[in-house]
Amino acid sequence: MSKIQSKAQRAVTAIATAAVLAAGMLTATSSMASAFDNKMSSVIAHVKADPNYKVIPLNTAADREWFFKQCEALYKDKITKEQYVADGAKQFPGYEASFTEVADLLKAA
Repeated sequence: MSKIQSKAQRAVTAIATAAVLAAGMLTATSSMASAFDNKMSSVIAHVKADPNYKVIPLNTAADREWFFKQCEALYKDKITKEQYVADGAKQFPGYEASFTEVADLLKAA
């Protein structure tokens, strides 16, 4: 797979994952399945079912890409939970609790 195809696939995956969190709908293809994607599916299902979860407003492609990259970095231990929550609260003031919940779910065994 070329770098362009890989980057395009990651962008599509990022947009799809973020849109699912924002809209509460899950659509995944078997070609996009990975441990991270499976974990995000679990996170999505949980926040979708949580009436107290405040949906992070991922309104632009840039917001969705940023969110996906942050989630993946946390999942892969490239950043700490504290960094993830702080960065999220900076990017989306007033949504610290939402980022904390997502972080807890991403890091849960």
